[in-house]
Amino acid sequence: MKEKTIGEYIEELSSSSPTPGGGSVSCFLLSLSSSLSEMVCALTPSLERYIPELKKLSDKFLKLAQMDEEAFNKVMKAYSLPKKTEEEKKKRREAIQNALKEATEVPLEAMKKAKEIIPFVEILLKDGNKNAISDVGVSAVTLKAGVMSAYLNVLINLKYIKDERYREKVSKEADEILNYVRKWGSDVFDSMKKMISS
Repeated sequence: MKEKTIGEYIEELSSSSPTPGGGSVSCFLLSLSSSLSEMVCALTPSLERYIPELKKLSDKFLKLAQMDEEAFNKVMKAYSLPKKTEEEKKKRREAIQNALKEATEVPLEAMKKAKEIIPFVEILLKDGNKNAISDVGVSAVTLKAGVMSAYLNVLINLKYIKDERYREKVSKEADEILNYVRKWGSDVFDSMKKMISS
């Protein structure tokens, strides 16, 4: 993922290949959010100390984007397993369920890591370079979009997982993160709009 140019990524994204897809894009959005916050830190001498942490987060989201593609490919591979005999059917069902859980964990991890960007955005809102304040706002909005996108990918995979306890646990965790980030993102957007307009 990191070795691709943006042009190459967009070309792959717009092709008929199922990967990269929405899961990869959600992680890419979160990487962009982290990178934008990193940029504003670089433009604010007193906040340069936060650059390494934000860089680490940005790289993590790119890694998760790649992992999402790999997890989806495992799901597709599991669905293509033979199913002639009862034994084959059993192995196929187990492989599908395991692959679906892995495909769920990646966007869920992206949602969890996304919350780690929030403290940096809040610091930048208060102390960041005022000439780059709109960039901080875009970082927040992109973070919100990334989390909402990742949530949809958690949801679509959970739909086909038969482990009810697992579904309930993951659904609860994802819902909590989604609700928190949606409210936070909306509040930040409203604050930013007033700040820029005044």
